[in-house]
Amino acid sequence: MKKILTIALAFSIIALISACSSYNYYSVGGNEAALSRYSSFAWLPPIKQTRNVAYNNELADQRIHESATEQLESRGLRLKSKNPDLLVRYSIMVDTKERVYDQPVYNYVGGGYYPRAALYRGRLAYYYAYSAPYPVYVGNDVERIPYKEGTLIIDLINRKSRKVIWRGYGVGEVENAARTIEDIPKIVEGIIKKLPLNKVK
Repeated sequence: MKKILTIALAFSIIALISACSSYNYYSVGGNEAALSRYSSFAWLPPIKQTRNVAYNNELADQRIHESATEQLESRGLRLKSKNPDLLVRYSIMVDTKERVYDQPVYNYVGGGYYPRAALYRGRLAYYYAYSAPYPVYVGNDVERIPYKEGTLIIDLINRKSRKVIWRGYGVGEVENAARTIEDIPKIVEGIIKKLPLNKVK
């Protein structure tokens, strides 16, 4: 019964996390002075690092392109197919991971009424006293709950040197593919916010 309750609690926690659709965002490389030298970009084909058609499909591709283009243009970069300064590329990874819930397990021993003796008015008196059971550690109850973690990576590449000058990525749980695709504009916005270029007013 305890094991069933533990599993139910774990699934409830996962459902709550999934409902929040939280993502973490990171970036490496680039600074405002270096990136301000660039004014245009064009798209490269994506790197398909997952074969999961739920996340690697035309709808997801369209949403990423539209959202990233809008975000980059809002920061002064314009889409240009001929001789752009930057090449933009994205990749998606979906990995299966585990959440581990580790709880100590105790067995309660002892307890009950035990005979006692004590001096009462100069005489030895016998009585029963209650002793509460005490916990004895017997091990850990470990539950392993699998989940899928998705990572969307966006690279800005210098067209002439072919070197990545900035990389931003968002990481989050992707148990629900339809919800994740709906979240793409928000995920892309979170990634591009890490780009050290201010929005054009």
